[in-house]
Amino acid sequence: MAMDASLDRRFPCAADIERAALRRMPKFIRDYVFCGMGLGGGVRRNREALDAVRLMPRYLADADNIAFDTELFGQHYDAPFGVAPVGMGGLAWPRAAESLASAASRHNVPFAAATFTMASLESLRDHAQSCGWFQFYRPNIPEIEEDLLNRARTAGYDVLIVTVDVPSPMRRDHDIRNGFSVPPRFDLRTAFEIAACPAWAMAMAGSGFPVFENLVRYVPAGLGRDAAMAFLSDLVIGHITPEILSDLRARWSGKLVVKGILDPDEAVRCRDLGADGIIISNHGGRQLEAAPCASEMLPAIRAAVGTDFPLIADGGVRTGLDICRMLALGADFVLMGRPFYYGVAAMGEKGADHIMALFKEELRCVMGQLGCATLPDLRDRLIG
Repeated sequence: MAMDASLDRRFPCAADIERAALRRMPKFIRDYVFCGMGLGGGVRRNREALDAVRLMPRYLADADNIAFDTELFGQHYDAPFGVAPVGMGGLAWPRAAESLASAASRHNVPFAAATFTMASLESLRDHAQSCGWFQFYRPNIPEIEEDLLNRARTAGYDVLIVTVDVPSPMRRDHDIRNGFSVPPRFDLRTAFEIAACPAWAMAMAGSGFPVFENLVRYVPAGLGRDAAMAFLSDLVIGHITPEILSDLRARWSGKLVVKGILDPDEAVRCRDLGADGIIISNHGGRQLEAAPCASEMLPAIRAAVGTDFPLIADGGVRTGLDICRMLALGADFVLMGRPFYYGVAAMGEKGADHIMALFKEELRCVMGQLGCATLPDLRDRLIG
């Protein structure tokens, strides 16, 4: 899809889009979306590690006809990137997930629907069509686990993303400080923050404050708001052991991808247990502040699993250059979360198409500068 020239002048890069998006959100939402864990060290290192990756351009190259379409899990995609699962993306802007799922279908790139998204997995599969993936937080109640898997099968998802890096409850300082909750507690401070963002408030009022549509049916009747939130938080607590992963592999007939792997030995273990690929990720710096970055671990993981095992990476990616960096380090594919949701928050529904077209244009420009006609050429451009 061609870029909108007027939007391109206003928002020529993801950094401009991010600044505009954050200005439109109330502070308690902005902190939830933007911040990471603790003092934010993980978020900063994701960015710093990518900035440190250098690529060697080769200008005496036959690279005028650039192609960055690719195959992954038996499906052809128009670009080597997709939308990462974002559990509460609907707080950044109402119906952001639906807008991005529809845009992903138009641009033929993957969209990952999250278990804790604020739209049903069935609705998002309808929007994303064959580009839809489903991210699975495994419930520790067997009946709910089986029902979610059955719903994903029935909806038509082929790719199941099993997230393993949220084994215990988290304490995010900014959320505690802000009294963050879903729905929010409307005290005086919250009311002032919402009043300072009238566009967000009007959009939210028009759509109704979002809820966890995938999970509300499982909440026991009669629970108040706080008790219901505690039930849902406790529902997904627990480690995904090798035995659990093996069982999920046996029960899921489609492609199974493990998300949150950083250790090369665990990457090999996932491969040997039958996973079709892994997502190398530190959860956007939101889980363990001391965790390494995907870009730091990619080369070692690629060496450990071999050349043919699909590796997807996320964390800190904000430009077409960053996509090239991840691919040069050994990834086959790249996911991004925050930038896509910022696109919708900054521009509304049309922002979903703009941010996807923007990354495609940036990718084409960078590959041209590097002298890379195809994605595999990027592996030869890594310095060091």
